[in-house]
Amino acid sequence: MEILLLIIAGVVLYYLYNGFQDYMKNPYKIENNQQYKSEYNIDDTPYVPDSPKDRIKKTEFGVLAAMLQCVASADGNICKLEQELIKDMLDDIANELSSHNNARELLQDIFDNNTDNLDDLAQRFCELTKGEYKRRLKVVEFLFALAYADGTLDESEREKIIDVAAIFELNNDDFNKLYDDFENEYSNSVDIDKKKALEILGLDESYTKEDLENAYSNKIRENKQNVLLNKNLNKNFNDVSTKILRDIDSAYKVLLLKFNQD
Repeated sequence: MEILLLIIAGVVLYYLYNGFQDYMKNPYKIENNQQYKSEYNIDDTPYVPDSPKDRIKKTEFGVLAAMLQCVASADGNICKLEQELIKDMLDDIANELSSHNNARELLQDIFDNNTDNLDDLAQRFCELTKGEYKRRLKVVEFLFALAYADGTLDESEREKIIDVAAIFELNNDDFNKLYDDFENEYSNSVDIDKKKALEILGLDESYTKEDLENAYSNKIRENKQNVLLNKNLNKNFNDVSTKILRDIDSAYKVLLLKFNQD
């Protein structure tokens, strides 16, 4: 009997030993042990911090800068007045982003190199300004001012602005009023003689090309509306800026003839 018990105990020990050997040789266990022992490599992290430009692009102001490019380039030409309005708008936006270093340069880069679709940009702007209906309305108003800067509303510009207004969910009455106001303003031509042009830009007969350029830029800056300011949300662009800007632009063109004739 004792011999039988010893034989059974030996068999049990044999199987336990073999099982332990198999466990120690299990490649999964070995792989797991090696995995736990390996050091963390910081270069393998999937997180890449946003660049300053990318951070601005994610704000309503970066989106707006890109939207301006889409509308301004819709007709294939950016006229002198459009250039000034865009420059001043980017300056205004940069002031809102004063906490960002080189905000003005980054905004210009966003404008110059925009490849985003206008509809996508409008949707993002709408999401970023949820509950700010008047701000979206002012943006569409400025887009009209930009599109009309060369004197006419190109069909491609018109379609883009209509698309933006639809995405912004503007009330039909509000949109139609903007449309009609600009149509009525630009249905009348501006007739300015040289004397009046000099008066508008504050120049005398001896003005130089540099004087003309500086006077033009300064007058546009003084008289355009900053649509980002809350105090301007209830002021119509046509009531405070459009006619004056048209006069300034017409005066510039009249006085520019002096140099085109040389």
